[in-house]
Amino acid sequence: MTDAQQPAVPLGSQSPPPSPGIVPPPSRQRRSIFSGLLLIVLGILFLLFRFDPQIGLGLLIWRFWPVIIIVWGLAKLVDHLAARQSGERTTVLSGGEAAVLIVAVFSLAGLGFADWLRKHHDFEFNFHPFSERYSVTDELPGRKIPAGAHILIATGRGNISVHTGGGDELRVTVNKSAADANEGAAQRRMANVRTVIEQTPDGFSVRPENQNDWEGEVEADMDIEVPKGVSVTANSAHGDLAVAGLSGAIDVNTGQGNIDVHDAGSDVSASLSGGNLRLSNVSGNLRVTGHGSEIEVSDVKGDASFDGEFFGPVRVRNVARTTRYASQRSDLTLTQLTGRLELGTEGLQVSDVEGPARLNTHNKDMDVENVSGPLEITDSHGDITVRCSRPPNSPISISDESGEVNLTLPGNSSFEISAISRSGQVDSEFEDPSLELVNDESTGRLSGKFGSHGPKITIVTSYGAISLHKGT
Repeated sequence: MTDAQQPAVPLGSQSPPPSPGIVPPPSRQRRSIFSGLLLIVLGILFLLFRFDPQIGLGLLIWRFWPVIIIVWGLAKLVDHLAARQSGERTTVLSGGEAAVLIVAVFSLAGLGFADWLRKHHDFEFNFHPFSERYSVTDELPGRKIPAGAHILIATGRGNISVHTGGGDELRVTVNKSAADANEGAAQRRMANVRTVIEQTPDGFSVRPENQNDWEGEVEADMDIEVPKGVSVTANSAHGDLAVAGLSGAIDVNTGQGNIDVHDAGSDVSASLSGGNLRLSNVSGNLRVTGHGSEIEVSDVKGDASFDGEFFGPVRVRNVARTTRYASQRSDLTLTQLTGRLELGTEGLQVSDVEGPARLNTHNKDMDVENVSGPLEITDSHGDITVRCSRPPNSPISISDESGEVNLTLPGNSSFEISAISRSGQVDSEFEDPSLELVNDESTGRLSGKFGSHGPKITIVTSYGAISLHKGT
């Protein structure tokens, strides 16, 4: 029977199997939903950064970057289940998905770097290539303030300056500024920002409203005059803070900006997330927290405490009571600092402490001079130099994991000493029959007494020489 004579296959019946040698057409590859999900995640992150740059996006990306792997796994699971029903093929990672993933990685790195720049270098991301900055000044009516009232001042973006006046009124002057390509649009944006003075149970609050809009933020710099006896809390998410001449308590906080406080008649609390800090003439206690750059503090009649990471230099002078500094690398306590404390990235200097001093740091050279009370020093990977202009009358303890130790005492000093260098030598300019100096191949030792009824001096280092010098 010829091919033309073959009986026709009835409709609805099963088609005959393919002839031998004929390859069936390949199954179609399924397009993955991974690229779409990843773009949604990136869009959400960009939207968050656009509306709230203070959100700390860099930390979120650092902590939650494995979400990309979770999104990838969920997308591949959905692709696999759908492909089983449709007969399509799937791949682990197509070329297009790899390209989207590379773009996502660079985008996340860029967002994280932008957030780091904003936090540590006061960097601006508002880009208006064809705009100009316009400003307008508002002066609000004065409000009478009772004695001892508390004033709360807050702005999202702008500087705050608080100073005393001659009367009993709260006076507020606001300078608003906005960048826009059109002056009329800038004026409308600034007109929407209204500074509100509201009465609170213990005083007044001052704040500008409607600073955020689709074009960014309108800056509101506030100059505030208050009576001398009020207490003030000032907060700026992005701006400098300056307070002077108040006899009440001062609490200042800035997310990005510098802090300047002087002539404070009571306690001062300052918190910053970047920028410099300068404080002088504080009659009460001082507390500084956060992280920042240069710190300058002088003439504090109470305690002064610093808790955070400050990249320095940190300079502190003349603290009547106790100075405490705590960071990841340093833990310092000084009592009656009549001289100065200077802490930099590589070194620590302390001079003229009337009471006890405890210094604990890492990877820094230390230079300590004239500590009258008990002195305790702990260091690692740094050289230590201690000088006393008067004979010591309190114990001295020095421990260094790796570094040289130099101690200078007046020639008429009296002391009992135990100095050990486990991988170095010990030298002494003090000579007395009761002093025993031994240097062998691996260890140097100095022990005994010089003079009578002197304090105990203990020096230990693992790698480095110990030298005891006579001063004039």
